[in-house]
This record gives sequence, structure tokens and C-alpha cells, in this order.
Amino acid sequence: MRINKTSLLYLLGTSIFYGLLIVIQKMGLNSGLDPLSFSFSRSILIIFISLIFFSPHLKNLKFIKKNELRDLLILGFVSAAAILILFLGQNITTAVNAGFLIRLTPLFVLPLVYLLLKEKSSRNSIFFMIIMLIGAFLLITDGTLTIPNMGDLLIIVAASVVAFQSVFAKKIMRSVSTRIVIFFRICVSAFLIVIFIPFILGYQSLSALFDGLFYILLTAILYFLSVTFQYNAIKLVGPFITNTFFLSGSLFSALFAYILLGEILSSVQWAGALCVLGGAYLLSRKQKDEKLKHI
Repeated sequence: MRINKTSLLYLLGTSIFYGLLIVIQKMGLNSGLDPLSFSFSRSILIIFISLIFFSPHLKNLKFIKKNELRDLLILGFVSAAAILILFLGQNITTAVNAGFLIRLTPLFVLPLVYLLLKEKSSRNSIFFMIIMLIGAFLLITDGTLTIPNMGDLLIIVAASVVAFQSVFAKKIMRSVSTRIVIFFRICVSAFLIVIFIPFILGYQSLSALFDGLFYILLTAILYFLSVTFQYNAIKLVGPFITNTFFLSGSLFSALFAYILLGEILSSVQWAGALCVLGGAYLLSRKQKDEKLKHI
């Protein structure tokens, strides 16, 4: 799997959209939105956006085989599980720890790619991933983490589930169209979130369902675009490179936080930003060089 202009567009797109999503979500919470109401309302809008966008392709569902439908539903359930585990972990750990630990995903992708897809990653790609991971650590944490607790363990579990989700999606894409995979990934997980929040977490009132509509709508669109671009990237270059490049989302989050929130980076964070940027450049350059060797 090699990076070309199209795949680079998807890789940058998902990083930019996700980076902006984190900042806009933070702005919404800072404005006083209840986290549960925010997540619930956004999930409803995500379902509607997905149905509208993918409606021309849903006629192809009649061609889906039973085993493929099973795998698509599993993907949706696993995606919902990752979101809920992350939500539970974030409630009992710091935002700094959660922000970095969820980006450990590429480490879990490595063995899963080999086990499920029988694909090996080059040593150089792994090295560049480590550079970007170090950069993400410095950028997000400013070089410090609090003492690990149960919340941190849940975040790490969520990272492993996200890794499985990415690799499993690639496996499904071998026989099912990318659009159908994205539709199930987004809609099934969003539907389960809508069910989970009011009936299991005991969220009683939905009177403030669409308070902060601007933030809800904008984050729903950014989430949809981020996942759509991410899965197209997975289809083209595989889950390992996609999740490694996804680390650059921390750089875009920092950029948007500076523009929209006025947050300033420390010298340690600037060093991390350079590591992320350098690692992403080397990774894309390495893939380009490998492509030229095969011409």
C-alpha cells in the first residue's frame, strides 16, 4: 500500500477534520452543553446525515451476503463499544492523559494487521510511527502525564478496540463497498449510542436536546467527514499507515486551538509538533520512494 495524491488527500482530510472536531467539541462543552445531551443529539444528526448521503447506495444492501452483514453489524457494535469505553475512561482520567493514550492505536494495529490481514509493515514505517507518537506525546501532554489510573486503562482498551475496528473494516472492504462499510460503521454505532445514553446511563430529560445546535450540527458534520475520509484512506493505504498518519490530528488540534481558543504552545509542544510533522513527511516520502522503485 503506497501513498499517492488521492490517499494523501484522505489522510490529511481525516486529520484536519478530526483535529477541528476536538476543538469545536471543547468549545461546545465550554459553552455549558451537557456532555450526555451533546453526544445524544449529535448521534441523531449523524444518523440523518449518513442516511441522506448514502441513500443512493443503500439499494446495494440487497446484494450483501449473510456473513458480510454479520461482519458489518460487528463493526458497528465494536465502534460503539470504543466510543462508550472512551467516554467512561474520560470521566475518570485527565483530558491530557486521554488525549494521548487514545493515540496509541497504531501500536495495536501492528500485530492485528499481521494476524487478520497477513500484511507486514516495514521497519522504516514503524520507526516513523514512533517519531510521530513521541511528537504526539510532547504536543498533547507538554511532556508530562499524571499517575495512571483505571480511567487510563480504559482509554488504552478503547485504543485497542479502535485498532481492531480499523483492521476489521479493511478486511470487510475486500468484498463490500467502502460506502456500505462507512454507512454501517457510522449508523450502527450512532444508533447504539442513542439507545445507550438514555436507557442505560439513566439520562432522564431530553428537553435540552438541541441546545447549542451550532456546535451539535458542526461536530456531527466534522465527525461524519472524519470517519468517511479515514475509511477511504484505510481502503487505499491500509489501517497501519492511516492510523499512524492520524497522529497528525494532534498537530491540527493544536493549530485550531491557537486560532479559535488562543491556546499557546510551549517549547516542548513545539518540539512535539516538529516530530509529528517530520514523521508524517518521512512516512509519506518513504511510501513515494517505494512506489518509484516499482516503476
